[in-house]
Order: sequence, then C-alpha cells, then structure tokens
Amino acid sequence: MTPATQSFPIGSIVLYTGNRANVTGYTADGDVEIRMLNTGSELSVPPDRLSPLAPSTPARPSRAGLIFGTGAASLFALAMIYGLFDTDTSEPKSAAPQASSSVERLAPPSEAVPTTAADPGSGDPSPSVAPSYGAGVPAWVKRLQGVKAAYIQPGNPEEADPADRRDSVQIEFAGGDAGQHCTAARTLAGAEYGIIVTTPTGMAVDSNHCLSVNLDTP
Repeated sequence: MTPATQSFPIGSIVLYTGNRANVTGYTADGDVEIRMLNTGSELSVPPDRLSPLAPSTPARPSRAGLIFGTGAASLFALAMIYGLFDTDTSEPKSAAPQASSSVERLAPPSEAVPTTAADPGSGDPSPSVAPSYGAGVPAWVKRLQGVKAAYIQPGNPEEADPADRRDSVQIEFAGGDAGQHCTAARTLAGAEYGIIVTTPTGMAVDSNHCLSVNLDTP
C-alpha cells in the first residue's frame, strides 16, 4: 500500500464521504488527519476512506468544434486581408455623371443684336436701326438705344445766355417720346452740351427744360 504521505500530501484537498477536506497531518498509526471544509471539524480517518481530487482539467473542444473555430478564424483573416489589400484594379466609379458617348452639338452663340428698346417711360419700342454718328459726338451718345443719327450742332456765340452759346448734341431717335429721350440724354450730357432730340412725331430741347413740340401735322 502506498504511504499516505505520498497519496495525500499535507495541504492537499481530498474527498471524505462526499465532502471536501483539507489534509493537515498524519497520525502514528497511518491515519490521515483532515479538516472538513464545510464544517471546520477535524478528523483522523484511514487513507482508504479518502479519495484524491482529480486536478480540474479544462474540457477539450470537440474535433468538430475545433475545425469550425479554425475555419471561422481563417475566413475572418481572409476578409481582413481582402479589405486591407484590395487588388481590384477597376477604375472607381466617378460621382459625376459620365459624358455621353455621342457628343452633343452645341448651338452656335447667337450674334448680339443691339437692343433698341426705348428709354424707360417711352411708350413705343424703337425698331432696330444702324445708327450713324457725326464727328465729335460724345461717347455717351453711343450708349443710347434706338438712335438713328447723332451729330454736333454748333452753338451761337452771339447768344446772351452762355447756355445757348454752347454746342448741342442733336439726336434723332427712331421712335418713342421726344421729351423722355431728351430728359435721359440731358442727365448724361451734364453742363457741357445742350440737347436737341427729334423723333418721327416730336422734338424737344433742353434750353426749355426738354420742352416737347409735336411734329405730327394733320
């Protein structure tokens, strides 16, 4: 029979009648001195009444579980590698819409047509005309719309009023109200020029505050 000191080392945990006990020593006749862990009582019992506790061994996974776990880990690793080292060489899709393979023909830009609308407040739009400008006409006259012709009318040095001695810009419009055209031109001319405006139906001069005269005779 194996000595008790070898089967049950002091400090080891053993089973006695189904209860756990701690080996504390040995008696002279070979009995094992134990302390019950659940009650704390101390006993001396023969070695054959004790059973050693098998060391707890973690349960080994089944072969099927091991294969499944290994396979899942491999798939996860492959997914990580594919995500980090994506070798797809296809061009990324652009967020902007792709141009159509058939090139659309752009309509040629329309040529600028000079607007001939009358000045604000004019009742009749003026038709498109090709204006003619005489020598010395100020640049601002060429910005007016609906002009048929413009030229400088020399002033009369004999006039007593200095405003009457200055040169005037005579402007012929294709339509509209003469008084309204005169007022607009007067603003642009400043004090340098007098203004004489004619239309098919009227005339206005600024020496009389763009006073209009009806030219439409019965």
